[in-house]
Amino acid sequence: MSDTANDDRAKFGLAGFLLGAVAVLVILIQLSAFFAPKEEKSTGQVIGEIAADIRQSAQRALSGEPAPPPPPPQQDYSQIITIGALCLAGLAIALGGIGLFKHEPRPLSFMAVGFGASAFVMHYVFWLAILICGIALLISIINNLDGILGG
Repeated sequence: MSDTANDDRAKFGLAGFLLGAVAVLVILIQLSAFFAPKEEKSTGQVIGEIAADIRQSAQRALSGEPAPPPPPPQQDYSQIITIGALCLAGLAIALGGIGLFKHEPRPLSFMAVGFGASAFVMHYVFWLAILICGIALLISIINNLDGILGG
């Protein structure tokens, strides 16, 4: 008899499952943050700022001063987070596949592949739905253009 233990725990499948679940959660949070209200200024504030910029620009031009450098754009980490989540989803699919290849217990490996693939599909379907809604909006605007312009 041999005293070696049969180590058939799902190491790759478990790691893939956890990464896939995190990827789906991050994609879900990222997509819900897409509709979060953004801080917008009123029309009066925008017009006032434009007028102040024009006045300052005219004063600089008359005094011969060079224009100031434009302010640096604000950092937006949403694309980096989305790319990271999609990389986690790809890693989950790969680890699930490795787990299936190494004949680990199948449920966790299948769930790892499923969670990873669902993160990709969720992201793709969301942007496809946004695209379809945008096209429908453009079509309705074009169809009602004569009513808008009074023709």
